[in-house]
Amino acid sequence: MRLAPPSPRRFEWGLAIAFLLLSSGAAEVEASDPVRIDREVQLLVDSHWVDQSHNVTRRLGSVTKVNGGGPIFTDGWFYGTVLHDAGRFKLWFRKPGTQGFGYAESLDGLSFEKVADVTGIPFAGDYTLAVEIDSSATEPARRYLGGFDAQGMAAGLAFSEDGIHWRAANEGRPVTGRAADSYNQFLWDPNARAHRLFTRTDFGTAGGAGEIRGTRSMANSRLNESVTDWHVVSEWKFDREGNREAGRRQVYAVTGWIWRGIYFALLSVYEYPGDLSEGKETDLVRRHERDVMNFYIATSRDAEHWDFHWVYASQPIIPRGQDGTFDKDLLSRGDEHWLYYAGANERHGTPETSFQRTSAIGLAKIRRDRLAGWGANETPGEIVTRPFQWPVGNLRLNVEAPNGSFDVSVLNEAGEAIPGLAARGKTLDRLECVPDWDDPGQLATITGQTVRLKITLQNAVWYAFEVR
Repeated sequence: MRLAPPSPRRFEWGLAIAFLLLSSGAAEVEASDPVRIDREVQLLVDSHWVDQSHNVTRRLGSVTKVNGGGPIFTDGWFYGTVLHDAGRFKLWFRKPGTQGFGYAESLDGLSFEKVADVTGIPFAGDYTLAVEIDSSATEPARRYLGGFDAQGMAAGLAFSEDGIHWRAANEGRPVTGRAADSYNQFLWDPNARAHRLFTRTDFGTAGGAGEIRGTRSMANSRLNESVTDWHVVSEWKFDREGNREAGRRQVYAVTGWIWRGIYFALLSVYEYPGDLSEGKETDLVRRHERDVMNFYIATSRDAEHWDFHWVYASQPIIPRGQDGTFDKDLLSRGDEHWLYYAGANERHGTPETSFQRTSAIGLAKIRRDRLAGWGANETPGEIVTRPFQWPVGNLRLNVEAPNGSFDVSVLNEAGEAIPGLAARGKTLDRLECVPDWDDPGQLATITGQTVRLKITLQNAVWYAFEVR
């Protein structure tokens, strides 16, 4: 499952797949250290920018399901990928049953037409196909990377020039050890100058009654020389609440991407696994709350320490549908982020229980850079940022306050308000709001200086800022 930048990129299944490396909180930083922002957009998806706060809470962005919450593609199960490339939306989907993959295209991202069957990949077991465009590739034949289920429930790797005709690496054999039945995502990390692989790890009895699903991240800095030279960076499972947490939640799949310099993970989380206390008979109408899969977002500043706030807050990035909808029980992987996901109208089930269900692909949208932020309700809240060096330019804020307001002021290194650099009482909903400063001429005097922002919010959410 995966989320796309403003020019829609990619999404996969929608349960618990993402770009993961460790299972701890956000990396520790010294709040007093000035940050260089270099005219880049700064996202408030975590606590990285918050030095002082009062009466504010973390908020997810508002998601809108297109097509009235109905599916946009019903001719196959996702287990695949959507990329936006060369002016087209490109969809890889598992054909009905377990009959391999098809490839479809769309100009608007809503109406897809099948183009061809995918060839050249020796799928084994549960078919999944995670596709990436490899920006580091020097050969056209390696433009696309494909992660698939190889023999022995392990990660296989394939290359393609057109996304339709593939050549399996390592003669079709696995490039790693056992990975279990879920996504195997390969992608290029320009920050680390290495390829990464996100795949499954079993804790406990693999595939048995004692199975506990987890995630493994691996890295390979010389993929062009060796497709099997992968080393484990980390393995993790949900266990913040102790060993018994496996009965509450397990990570089913993970995919990830990098946006605005931050690592994002989309997690398909299997909740109350194997708990069929709501009934063992197929029910295609009632929404269930046990043995279901939800879709969460996680973030990291270093691809090693991850913030799972939304999982433990029980706030999925895309909520499951209500009674009678196609996505009531399972979710698995411009100026908007586009999130393609799979939905199903019955639960996961157990080896002893086989539910009859139908599945399809849906699409949800979030406005640009509004994946998560910080907000306040009727009682005003306040945030003071970490110090940073002010580059040349003016401040732009991504603020959602259609029925509220926000005030902003610039503080010096000592935390004192800089005369002239305050703006008050704004009521708006803009991706880029330029403050109406008391004295705009003062901006020229703070270039290169260490400053902080002080934001007061009322019935408003602050998502991002930049100076340019």
